Amino acid sequence: MKTIKTEPRLGASRYHIEALARGLDILELFSPQSPSLTLTDVASLLHLSRSTLFRLLSTLETLGYLERDPATRRYRPSVKVLHLGFTVLNSLEVRQVARPHLERLAQEVQETVSLCVLDGDHVTYVDRVRNQSIVGVSLKAGSRIPAHCTTIGKVLLAELEPEELDRVLRTTTFAQFTSRTMSDPETLRSELMAVKKNGYALCDGELAVGLRAAGAALYNHKRKAVASINVSGAATTITVNRLKKIIVPAIVRTAAQISWALGCPKTEIPGVWKTFLS
Repeated sequence: MKTIKTEPRLGASRYHIEALARGLDILELFSPQSPSLTLTDVASLLHLSRSTLFRLLSTLETLGYLERDPATRRYRPSVKVLHLGFTVLNSLEVRQVARPHLERLAQEVQETVSLCVLDGDHVTYVDRVRNQSIVGVSLKAGSRIPAHCTTIGKVLLAELEPEELDRVLRTTTFAQFTSRTMSDPETLRSELMAVKKNGYALCDGELAVGLRAAGAALYNHKRKAVASINVSGAATTITVNRLKKIIVPAIVRTAAQISWALGCPKTEIPGVWKTFLS
């Protein structure tokens, strides 16, 4: 078992929360060699008082990150921690599979191509192949933006179960970025129905003035939408005609290729995509 020092941390910013850091220190103690630990074990490894550790362990247990065996009084990580790990692994797998396809798409259309995952009512950028500066938006891997005004967000929102979509729409603040940014949940719901029917999403000046984009979802072996891709650029280079006749077919073909590479059966891709694949 490894010992973790709990002295003030070098490089800690003024936003550092020590109690949170100590809770994460506890989770890092568990390993294949130490799958479960007692309060005494944790106290000896972290050099903290038993009363402090008891509060930390109880909090982690209440939040569902630790489980406690009443008979042995030993703590072990819960399935919730495993889900966090799988989320990261899935994102990394999608990025690794998608990267060569993103590069080919960017080269084909000569525009910026992005890969994102849904994170509540936002999307997080996992990868990005930049061809030119995006109008009014500075984004990179790790950036988060609202889902309601982006193609990469709309295609993933459109794939949510009705109950989950209801929850997301209730908590979405509908931040306004331009006069074209959607601000009404029911209007967005109607558009998401059209997005699901069409198999792709379009945006024109919703996130930034003069920015156009097209996006499509990516599906895994269970036919679950696990990420999305889009092509975005200045309206001066992505005309409405080019968006619909060049960009949309290219992004749908790429989304299908990545989905197949992720294990989605060819018979399970959106039926409307087949129009662009023939």
